[in-house]
Amino acid sequence: MSGPIRVMHLRDTYEVGGPGKTILETGSHIDKSLFSMSIAVFANGADAGESPFVSETKSRGIPVHEIQSRCRYDPRVILGIVSLVKKFNIDILHTHEAKSDLLGCLAAKITHTPIVSTMHGWITNSRKQKIYTKIDKKIARYFDRVIVVNAQMRDVLLQEGIPDGIISLLHNCIVKENYYRDQPKGYIRRYLGKEIRYPVIGTLGRLSPEKGHVDFVDAASIVLTRGYKAHFVIVGDGPEAGKIAGMISERGLGSHVTLTGYLRDPRRVLQDFDLMVLPSLSEGFPNVVLEALLMEVPVISTDVGGVPEIIRGGEEGILIPPGDPETMACAIAAFLDDPEKHNRMALQGKKIVEDRFDFRSRTRKLENIYTEVMEKEMIR
Repeated sequence: MSGPIRVMHLRDTYEVGGPGKTILETGSHIDKSLFSMSIAVFANGADAGESPFVSETKSRGIPVHEIQSRCRYDPRVILGIVSLVKKFNIDILHTHEAKSDLLGCLAAKITHTPIVSTMHGWITNSRKQKIYTKIDKKIARYFDRVIVVNAQMRDVLLQEGIPDGIISLLHNCIVKENYYRDQPKGYIRRYLGKEIRYPVIGTLGRLSPEKGHVDFVDAASIVLTRGYKAHFVIVGDGPEAGKIAGMISERGLGSHVTLTGYLRDPRRVLQDFDLMVLPSLSEGFPNVVLEALLMEVPVISTDVGGVPEIIRGGEEGILIPPGDPETMACAIAAFLDDPEKHNRMALQGKKIVEDRFDFRSRTRKLENIYTEVMEKEMIR
């Protein structure tokens, strides 16, 4: 074929999030002499205004298309995808979650377009999500390539009978030069308009049940009850926000546990953290762990998803079992007793991130996947 390979990413999202960051950075770093990349986003007519993800996509100069629907699972969306694929002569459709996988797969079959999926992780908080996850795993066999972000997910798909030849392991990575310390601490304090005097123990991410923020609040309560001086900060927004705020209020933790809401700049947030805790019950490959280590922030994380592919327990950070606030509290207390030990782990972790998780290297690997998919298409 002549000209760049035209790739359209298909997403079901409102906020940017971890997968969104990866897609946007791909658009910024892909070799534009070889690939032409655009993004299509599902948009419900009830959504108010332009989404943060669409705004960020536009700000980077990446072509973006909104596929309107009357409800979350409007079947006419398939026609919208088909129309875009035909209009822009898309060579590869690249999907990113259960909804875009299913609808994108149907559109790809209609248009005879090669399709790639990145499976970032499966959320199973509700019966509906469990059904979608089951469908997502089953339809993976119909894709030309399935990218997984951790080894555990690859094993799950192999157990589902997905051919090994179409599965590629591609870790999330980070644009290293975006994460650096350039200002004194105080961003969160200035944002909140309140004094924070003690070491800041923070967690950063979407407030959703699988992220384990309930356990984080429980652990904070235990640490404070034992007489330790610390301020706990939860940065993010999402469906669990009301529940988390209620827990903080009911337990009288308001002077030592702060829920900030969504803050746009993770670098400035992490610069204020003395310790970053990831309390998740499940994960794909969390960018925030890479970001924290690159910012030289010590990490305590649950041993889930791809985290142990970044951190060796006791080496680059501390790994704890998910759903165990008592163990989390003990790990936080150990940090408060000996922060320098954990700072040394963070410096070791920073070197791992710099050596193994560079975004440009990841982009070259993704470009190779696209090229392989097109080469196979050409000989069919």
